[in-house]
Amino acid sequence: MQMLTAEGCKARRDKLIASVEADLIVIHNPRHIQYLSGLFVTQTALKGWGSNFLLIDTATGKSRLLVHNHIAGDAHNAHVDDVDEWTWYDAGRNPGIEIFGTAVRELNTRLTSMTTRRVGVEIGWLPLGVNVENTVDVSATLFEMQRQKYDDELTLIREAVHGVGAGHRAARQVIEPGVTELDVYNALQAGIVNEVGHAVLLMGDFASGDRANGGGGEATKRVLAAGELMILDVFPIVNGYRADFTATVSVDGQLSEKQAALEKALHAGIAAGEKMLKPGSVAGDVYRAVQAALADNGGFDKGFRHHAGHGLGLGHPQAPYFVPESRETLIAGDVVTLEPGSYGDDFGARIEHNYLITDSGYERLSNHDTAFVSAG
Repeated sequence: MQMLTAEGCKARRDKLIASVEADLIVIHNPRHIQYLSGLFVTQTALKGWGSNFLLIDTATGKSRLLVHNHIAGDAHNAHVDDVDEWTWYDAGRNPGIEIFGTAVRELNTRLTSMTTRRVGVEIGWLPLGVNVENTVDVSATLFEMQRQKYDDELTLIREAVHGVGAGHRAARQVIEPGVTELDVYNALQAGIVNEVGHAVLLMGDFASGDRANGGGGEATKRVLAAGELMILDVFPIVNGYRADFTATVSVDGQLSEKQAALEKALHAGIAAGEKMLKPGSVAGDVYRAVQAALADNGGFDKGFRHHAGHGLGLGHPQAPYFVPESRETLIAGDVVTLEPGSYGDDFGARIEHNYLITDSGYERLSNHDTAFVSAG
């Protein structure tokens, strides 16, 4: 499994320290622990259970992970100065203890030995019972920092993109009348896992027929039928980072006149959005460009009822948001999606690509087939 680099983690910690007036910073959100230390706590393994903390001394820049014993091995491979381990369950002799409250007590023990006047915390993640009084919230700073991706983050995002691309190819191989949405889901998951070489947490929309007309949903035992479309909007967590791109596939390789018109409109929406992808563009204007293209190509803007795309990385969705009221402006280093879709009583489809905003425009990261009927 790939991970963030020591250089990237230190650079992000240094930027956070420079942006916050605090003596100590305590990080509890697992995403931000990874962002600043490289420790990815996967939810596909037992070690993902429980609470961990990252402590950053702003005067010295020193960082310490406070973790339970089941994640300690991974923590020692993270990019920090010290790992402080406590025992939750030894799995051999002694019974386990309540893990979440104990984590707070272990943190309090460390805090009492420190001389700190002001502590930076994430107010949405600070557990009740942590003994800190004079606090400053670092959440907004971390929110803004995640816009402009570092090189090590882009490496993980590109791996996620490769995995999702393999998943899309695998799904197209099995889609036909008579299979279930779960059959497609299983093939897609296998495609991703075989590409990246380890387990992933797969999320997305895997919806066919009338469920596609409604915009999506998790895979079910529903049987695919001729004449239908299936939406594959795939966004797994791969090494803690996201890719998120979508195709809509004809179940029987045929398109009705309306389905063909919808396919054309969605691709026009992608093309219009791409023309806006450059530093300085306003997110709301990106939305309006996509919406106008759908309107000009069959009036499919009437069924366009969600964002035109969004940022992604550690989170999904995250800033910037391509919605009408957004005044956010694109910056080099943003990773974003374009996601036109349209839905009605007898139709429903969506396509989506992922992009890196560069100094001069954009780089499209995803290269999957978005045709409703594959040319191959």
